[in-house]
Amino acid sequence: MGNTESDRKELNYRVLERYSKYIVHMRQQFNVSKLGIVLGAGISMNVGLPDWKKLVYKISQREDIKKLGLTINPKSDPVSNAQLLFQAYKAEKLKEASEIDKSYNRIEMIIKAGWREIVHDELYDQIPEKIEDLVRGNDYLWSLIKVIKNTPMTVNYNFDDTLQRMIAYNKTDDKSRGSTTLWNKNIYMYPKTSVLYHPNGYLPYKISEHPSENIVFQEDSFADQLIDSINGHYNVLLDYFTHNTCLLIGLSLSDPTLKHILRNNAINYPGTFHYYVKYSPDRNDDINEKTQTLANFDVYNLITLYLNKEEIGALLDLLVMDEMDFIHYLEEIGKPKSYQYFLVGAVGAGKTTALSYFRGLKTIDEWTDNMPDEMAKDPSKVSEQSKIETIDSWIINQWYIKNNALLDSAKKTNITIIDRGPLDMLAFTPKGKWKEKGEMIMKGISPRRANRKLCSAEVIFLKGDPAIMAARSILIQRDTDASKLQKQQELIEYIYSYAGNALKTIDTRNKGKDEVARAIARTIFLEEYEEAPLHCMLTSVIDGTINEPSRLLSE
Repeated sequence: MGNTESDRKELNYRVLERYSKYIVHMRQQFNVSKLGIVLGAGISMNVGLPDWKKLVYKISQREDIKKLGLTINPKSDPVSNAQLLFQAYKAEKLKEASEIDKSYNRIEMIIKAGWREIVHDELYDQIPEKIEDLVRGNDYLWSLIKVIKNTPMTVNYNFDDTLQRMIAYNKTDDKSRGSTTLWNKNIYMYPKTSVLYHPNGYLPYKISEHPSENIVFQEDSFADQLIDSINGHYNVLLDYFTHNTCLLIGLSLSDPTLKHILRNNAINYPGTFHYYVKYSPDRNDDINEKTQTLANFDVYNLITLYLNKEEIGALLDLLVMDEMDFIHYLEEIGKPKSYQYFLVGAVGAGKTTALSYFRGLKTIDEWTDNMPDEMAKDPSKVSEQSKIETIDSWIINQWYIKNNALLDSAKKTNITIIDRGPLDMLAFTPKGKWKEKGEMIMKGISPRRANRKLCSAEVIFLKGDPAIMAARSILIQRDTDASKLQKQQELIEYIYSYAGNALKTIDTRNKGKDEVARAIARTIFLEEYEEAPLHCMLTSVIDGTINEPSRLLSE
C-alpha cells in the first residue's frame, strides 16, 4: 500500500468495512477518556528492539556472561533462560564480593544495578539516539502517539522509552517532556493525560534518566508479580481494565499476569469487553480466526481484530479522526453511525440487572423519573381512568423524552442499550384498545405539528421463567403473579415478532446473571446489527395491520 491520500482512504475503508461497529465503540470510549491502551513487545520490535527471546540470547553471548560457563538452550523458554543467566551472574558477583560489599545489602544493590545495565546494553545495542532515525515518518507508531497523547494512561509492558522519545520529539510545550512515566502503583497522583505506565519496569535509552529500581524479566520476578496481582498489589491494572475499554496492541497473551487480570475481569465484569489486535500479515485462515476469536471472547472478554502493520495505523487514525470526517467514511461504505439495542421482557425478566453489567457502553435506564405508585400495583386492581390519566400519560411522556434523546443519539457515533422498548405498553393494554393506545404513543412522541418518528433499534428479548420472575417482582415492589407474567411475556414476544430478524431472543432460564450478560454481549459484539422498523410497526398497530392477539388479551 502506498502513502498517497487515495491509498490512505482505501486503507481506512478496508479496516472500517471489517470492524466498523468496534471502531464506533472505541471512538465512543476515546471521546469520554475511557479508552485504555495496552502495549506489548510487538510495538518495540517494530523499531528493531529485540523481543525477549532474542534479548536473552544476546545476553548469553556476551563475553562477561559466556565466561561463567553456563550453556542455555535457545529453544527453551526465554524467561527460564533469563533466570539461569541471572543466577550464574549473581553467584559470580557474590563470590567476588568484599566484606564491605556484603554489609548493609550493598552487594544486592550492586548485583541488581549490574544486571540491569547488562539488560539495558543488549536492549539498545545498535539503536540510534535520534528518534527520527529510529522511527520512520510513515510508521504506525506516529498514529499511536496521537492516541496516547489524548488518553489518560497507557500501559506499556515493554522496558524501552521509544514512545516517550517520540512524544518529546513532537511536543509543543517547552516546559515539560510531554508525558509522565511511572512503574509503581501511585498513578493517581499524576496528570490525567499522557501517562505511560510500565508494570514490568522501565529502562530508558539514557540509563542515567531514572530507570525503575526493578525489572520483571526472570521467573522469580514473574512469579512475584503474579502473586502480587492476586494479593492486591496490582489493583491499579485490575482497576484499569475494569473501568476502561482497552485496546491491546503488540501482545501475544503469554504474560501470566496479564492473562490473570483479563480472566479476573471476564469473570467479575461479564459485560466489559476489550479489543485485542492480533498481528496478521496474511489473512488466509478464516477457520482458525473464527476459533481463536470465540476462544478469546469466551475466556478473556476480548474482541479480536486481525490486522497487518498498515491496518493497525489505519485503525489508530480512525480513532482520532474528526467526528464529521468519520461519519462521512461510514456513510460512504454504508455502515450505521449508531447501534441502538432495546432490552425488552416482562416484569422481573432481569433487564435492569443485565443493563448494569455494561459499563463500557452507553446505557439508558427504564425511566428518567420516579414511577407513579400505581405502576407497582397489579393492573387488574387499577381503575381504567387511573391507568389513562396517570400511568399511560406518565409513560408516554417518558417515551417522548427518551425517543427525542435516541433520535439525537442516532445522529452521532455510539452503541447504546436501552432498558424497555416503546411498544411494551401494548402488553399492558386491554382487548380492543390497541389502536387507541397506538394513537396515544404516536401523538406522545410527535405532538402538534412535529413529524418525529419512533426511533429504530435492534430488539433483544429476555425470555424467562414466569415463576422466577414473579418471585423477583416481590423484591422490586411489583404486585403480580406467574400466570400474569406468562401472559405479559407472550404479549411482548408477539408484539416484537413483527421485527423479524431484528428480534434476538435470549432464553434466560437456567442461566445466571453473568451468563445472561454474556449472551447479550454476544448479540451486540458478534452478531450482525439489524434495526427493527418500530415506527412502521406502530403505524401497523394503528391501522390494524398488526392485529390484537385475542387469545392473550382480557376484556
